[in-house]
Amino acid sequence: MRIQYEYDLLSGRINDLSLHAFNDQDHKDSLATVALTGEGDLIIRDLGYLNLAVLQKLIDQRAFFLGRLSPTLNVYELKNGGYEKVDFVKIHRYMKRLKLATLEKEVYLGSEKNIKVRLVIYLLPDQEVEKRLRKAARNNKKKARKPLSKEYKTRAALNLFITNTTPEQIATENIWSFYRLRWQIELIFKIWKSIGKIHEVKKVKQHRLECYVYAKLIFIVLGWQLLWRVAKVLYHREGKLLSFYKSFKTLLGKYLDEIKQALLTSKRTMEKFISKFYGLSRSHHLLEKREQESTPMEELLAMLIK
Repeated sequence: MRIQYEYDLLSGRINDLSLHAFNDQDHKDSLATVALTGEGDLIIRDLGYLNLAVLQKLIDQRAFFLGRLSPTLNVYELKNGGYEKVDFVKIHRYMKRLKLATLEKEVYLGSEKNIKVRLVIYLLPDQEVEKRLRKAARNNKKKARKPLSKEYKTRAALNLFITNTTPEQIATENIWSFYRLRWQIELIFKIWKSIGKIHEVKKVKQHRLECYVYAKLIFIVLGWQLLWRVAKVLYHREGKLLSFYKSFKTLLGKYLDEIKQALLTSKRTMEKFISKFYGLSRSHHLLEKREQESTPMEELLAMLIK
């Protein structure tokens, strides 16, 4: 089965949490749930969820999107009264020659060329490019595909983002930082699997399987809501970042019975538990930053505090 999950980064509110057949494609779900998007919302999604039909729907609803450019999608720019396919090889050479970290273009997507977006291009470090190409070459060999094309190798040297926001709404240099917020969903899925063990199921009948998965999701979601509040208070009071991975591991591993008891008693009992877990988290569940630059969660919490 597939689990589709969509939530509001600013409030933590869940927009969609649903089970689907494994052979249902992601773009199908994104079309089905596009009605959940309100005017002015910014949707940050991965490649599989942002096809041309979805992008057009979001534009029609006066919503905004930010995502990576699909390697299979043709991109055009308007030159001398006509459309020309964007030459990423030339762009790569140009950025390397002038040592440009970022570049922005106004482009049109797809064969119909009716969706106008900002294309924001970031030049990647050589070591990251080599890593991408090695991975792509392994996949090609495994699936007996043709050797990597020159254009593919060039695109691998660039991070390509598309958005219908204006530069005033999200400046060119901030596009990547905004997109990094999408990795919060990857963190959630990692927790679901490595700590919640949601994928470890026995062979059972469909209804029993559904009950099992829904039960796990209920406790995971309750835990996430609890930790989201702890994280905001911790950052607001002390400027410290909560490690959701560490705290979830403790929460589900040692305090599951206490959560159940708190839920079955009173609001006051739950408040006491949250206070207790906050004290534990401020000393045992802090996020260890490996780099000097801010993390996506830090940027998000800073926005919330403002």
